[in-house]
Amino acid sequence: MLYNFNDNKKANSFLVIDVDTIVSNYKTLRSKLTNAHCAATLKANAYGLGIKKIAPALDKAGCSTFFVATLDEAVELRKILTSKRKSILVLNGFLTGTGPIFKQYNITPVLNNFCQLEKWVDFNTTLKERQKAALHLDTGMNRLGLDNTDLRRLINNPQILIKANIYMLLSHLACSDEPKNTMNKHQLLEFNSLIKRLPKLTASLANSGGIYLGKKFHFDLVRPGLALYGSVPGHPQNNLKNCIFLYGRVLQLREVDKGQLIGYGGTYKLPKKARIATIGVGYADGYQRALSGSSTVFHHGFPLPLVGRISMDSITVDISSLPDNNLKEGDFVELFGKHFTIDQAASLAQTVPYEMITGLGRRHYRYYNQIKDRL
Repeated sequence: MLYNFNDNKKANSFLVIDVDTIVSNYKTLRSKLTNAHCAATLKANAYGLGIKKIAPALDKAGCSTFFVATLDEAVELRKILTSKRKSILVLNGFLTGTGPIFKQYNITPVLNNFCQLEKWVDFNTTLKERQKAALHLDTGMNRLGLDNTDLRRLINNPQILIKANIYMLLSHLACSDEPKNTMNKHQLLEFNSLIKRLPKLTASLANSGGIYLGKKFHFDLVRPGLALYGSVPGHPQNNLKNCIFLYGRVLQLREVDKGQLIGYGGTYKLPKKARIATIGVGYADGYQRALSGSSTVFHHGFPLPLVGRISMDSITVDISSLPDNNLKEGDFVELFGKHFTIDQAASLAQTVPYEMITGLGRRHYRYYNQIKDRL
C-alpha cells in the first residue's frame, strides 16, 4: 500500500490499517450467508487494531450485533456506536454486582453457567422491564458455557429461559481452523441436539472458521472476528484481503566484515562482508523474537533477510543484495503487508495470527485508510 511516510517524521514505525478493506471483508463474509445475520467480534480493542475506528465503519456497513470479551469493552463500544439499538454482547459472562451497568448501557451478557443464569433471573425481578441475555451451551470445548450438569438442569427446567429473558443460544467451535477435524461435526451435532430440546431461540455457532465450514454451521447468526482482517486459518480460499501493513524505519547502515557477529548472543556470524541495516522495530512492537534468523523484510518488493536475534526495539537486516544507495537511513521497509502477511509471519513464528495481530504494540504511528479521509 502506498503511503506518505513524511506524515510523521518522528515515527520509527508506521502501522497502516485499511478500514475500507475491513468493511469489504465484512461484506464478503455476509455475502456467504443465506438466512443468517453477520455480527462482528471486536474484543481486545478490535484485535488490537482500534475499535474507535473500526466499529463505526462496520456500524455504517450495516452490522447490528457486536461481541466483545469484557464489560469494560462493551461500555467503551456503546459510547462509540451512534445507535442504542445496536446489540452488544459480553462473552465473558455476568459478574456479581454488574447488573446495573448492563442495564444502564443496554448491554447483553452471555451467561456461561447455571449460577449466572439464576443470578440474571434474580436481577430481572428487580426491574420493571426485563433485560435480555444470551446463553452459552458448551458443546465440547470445555472452556466457557453450561457443562453437562448445568445442561441437564436446563433441559429439566426450560421455563427459566423465559424468566431470564434469554433470546439467543450459542456455542463456540474449538477446531474450525481444521476443516477435517471430527470435532467440528461432533459440536454441530451436539448443538443441534441441545437447541431442539429447548424453546426455539436465535442460535449461533460459527466463528470465522465456522463460516467456511458450510451452511449447516451458520444457523441464525455468525460471529467473525479474525476474518474481518483477512485471515481465516485453515481456509486459504476465502476471498478476503489483508488489511494490515507494518513499516519500519532504517535507523542506521553499516558495513560489517566477514566473520563478525550480529546482535545479542552473537548467534549470526557473517559468511562474507555485508551491508547491514538496523530497523527501528522489535519484539516490543509485535515483531516476535521467534522470527529471529528466519524472517524477511521487503524494500520495494525486494526481499532482505533478517540476520541475528530480534531485539526489543530493533532488527538487523542484510541489504548486501541491494544496489548501493538504494536504501538510505530514514527510509522505510515493509515488515508485514503485501509481500509478507500476518498469516505467513504467524506460521514462521509457530504461533497463530490472533497472537500476531493483538501483539502489534502501541508505539507505531497508526494510519487508518478510509474513503472519507480521502474526500
